[in-house]
Amino acid sequence: MSDSLPAPPPEEPVPTWARDYLRVIGISVFAVLFLTLLIGLAGTGLLRKNIATDPVAGDGLWAGICAGLLVLLFPFLFFEQARRDSGFRRSGLVPLLLLGILTVSVIGVLAMMTWPFILGDRAMPGTVAAELTTDPAGIFLVLLFLLAATAWNTCLVMNMIIFGWKGALVLILPFLGMVFLIEFAGINIFENPPSTTGILLWGALALVGLVVLGVFGALRNVIDRPPQQATEAERAEFTSLYWEERNRYGHGDGMRLPGIDSHQPPQPTPSPQPTPSQLPPRPSQPPRGPQPQQPPRGPRG
Repeated sequence: MSDSLPAPPPEEPVPTWARDYLRVIGISVFAVLFLTLLIGLAGTGLLRKNIATDPVAGDGLWAGICAGLLVLLFPFLFFEQARRDSGFRRSGLVPLLLLGILTVSVIGVLAMMTWPFILGDRAMPGTVAAELTTDPAGIFLVLLFLLAATAWNTCLVMNMIIFGWKGALVLILPFLGMVFLIEFAGINIFENPPSTTGILLWGALALVGLVVLGVFGALRNVIDRPPQQATEAERAEFTSLYWEERNRYGHGDGMRLPGIDSHQPPQPTPSPQPTPSQLPPRPSQPPRGPQPQQPPRGPRG
């Protein structure tokens, strides 16, 4: 018979930092290629809202919408429901977020530099959508837009996931507002020529957004505290109480009993019964009362 509780089943190990990084980058590359395919289908007139309507116009507006979709998708690439940390790891989260955003933004800009060739004459001349391949100011503006919008969107979505359904319920309206702002900003950038004001504005938003994201990532274990694990001393004390509870009922053979296998408050100890030696002495013979007198007997005839 074992004198200790069976060890709990081992928890699923948290994936390595490199695995999480490569997973996010891999899915992001697939998403960028898919968005580029949508640009190509719209440019050839094959992309339609439905069969009976006109095809989607492959112009700067559609390019801005696709750029915003990449930003909105990024934070959801971390989410894994089967993991206890929901995909936002408790160690190394800040460098994972910052490096992931920078890498995906660079990959996104490189892919978007091919969009002017796909859009062709549908993009208005002089706009970012038409000149992104050859205009350094347009390239820099799009990069800053991706960095800023992705950082702020990740801050919001990360807290929605960490806090669970309650956090999602509270932040659902800010998230919908974020979706509108990102799509509106993307359309505005791709349908207009780059400007110094836009570069300064998105540069400041990118810098502040990355700092705020780093702060939220550093406070990951404060916002959502990890479950505490019992120490060896606490486990030994629990084991001792466990077997005391079993032995009190005469079941120390390891059989599981309902209501006993879980820790219960100690029961009051019954008072001991007195032993025969502690009883008062008993007299050898009971005391006799007065005897009734017999009448005298006469002579027998």
